[in-house]
Amino acid sequence: MRASVLTIGDELLSGNTVNTNASWISQNLTLAGCNVIRHFTVCDEEQEIKDSLTLLFELPIDLIVCTGGLGPTDDDITRKSIFNYFNSDSEFDEDYWANLQRRFSLIGHEISESNKSQAIIPSNGKVFPNSIGSARGLSFKKDNITLMALPGVPSEMESMMKETVLPWVRKNSKQTIFSINIRTTGVPESMLFENISVNNDNIDSNVKIGYYPSLFGVDIRISGDDKISIERVKKLVINNVGSHIYSIGEDSLEEIVVNKLLKNNLTISTIESCTGGLIGHRITQVPGSSSVYSGGIISYSNEAKLNQVKVNSNILKNHGAVSEEVALEMAKNGRNIFNSDICVSVTGIAGPGGGTKDKPVGLVYVGYCTSSILKVDKYSFHSNRKSNKLRTSQAVLNLIMKNIE
Repeated sequence: MRASVLTIGDELLSGNTVNTNASWISQNLTLAGCNVIRHFTVCDEEQEIKDSLTLLFELPIDLIVCTGGLGPTDDDITRKSIFNYFNSDSEFDEDYWANLQRRFSLIGHEISESNKSQAIIPSNGKVFPNSIGSARGLSFKKDNITLMALPGVPSEMESMMKETVLPWVRKNSKQTIFSINIRTTGVPESMLFENISVNNDNIDSNVKIGYYPSLFGVDIRISGDDKISIERVKKLVINNVGSHIYSIGEDSLEEIVVNKLLKNNLTISTIESCTGGLIGHRITQVPGSSSVYSGGIISYSNEAKLNQVKVNSNILKNHGAVSEEVALEMAKNGRNIFNSDICVSVTGIAGPGGGTKDKPVGLVYVGYCTSSILKVDKYSFHSNRKSNKLRTSQAVLNLIMKNIE
């Protein structure tokens, strides 16, 4: 099955809102067996929307997924534009309007007259449910191409994709596409490519290998229509870059870490300086983390390091806050403070200021302390403040994962 994605909204083109919907939709359509061949993003203007639909319906595709513009405000014109494109009359759904009134009443809100637009249904199309919002989806078919329009609110869009669109794709797809995602960290995309491409002769021509880098690492996605070929390439990739792999699938590194801690009945604490609590935040984003995360201290200032973490004042004075010695003190003392099995500490220079010739921006020391291990790893990221913090948090989580059986 071939598909295209149409995202609608002035805010997407102005840059006020990042278009995460297009990425999420394409990723999940691909996992469901779709080949996504085109993305369009257009403004909230009826003619632009209709012109985009005309172009999309001329493509050799089976499905168009559209998001945005189904809300109750004046700039939500997608519903009207689609109705006009398909020459569809509007009908008012009294039952759904009554249902909306009840739902608003239950949460203590008085429904607005503008919400009546969300009870409009097409005469020659279909609607499908939105279990967590008020804007239902729209479905039309033309020239054997199905259009499914969804709200632009990410949580509502994702819910409706899972409940309606993706099951429809799986049911109607004529060809099954198999896909495996291999997640790596701590290695550049170019090195992964070189290590894997030396075995190109052993990779079937019907198998695609895609490399998707981010600040957290590189995802390697293997896809094709033959499951045996996919598994063969998966083994090849693992054999060549296995030391950098942290997940086969979609699990994040923090999910892997928390699950390993739970499996081994271990607790962990964090003492953070330059990351400002980011590591603790990522750990506690995972359900079940309350059973393994003892707590954390953000010892951003030297005073906090001295008073809260009890770093030796002579060590701090002689070696400076960003040093191997201070990272060791932070990890060792943090483990005692929280009585945890593991403690990790971070001290570094996130930037843009604060760097010197000897201690440049991006220099980070990570301490790791258990009952049998006390060590420090040194990293040099040389990037901007946001990237340095994110990469540091990923490096710390990777260090934790590799040190747990």
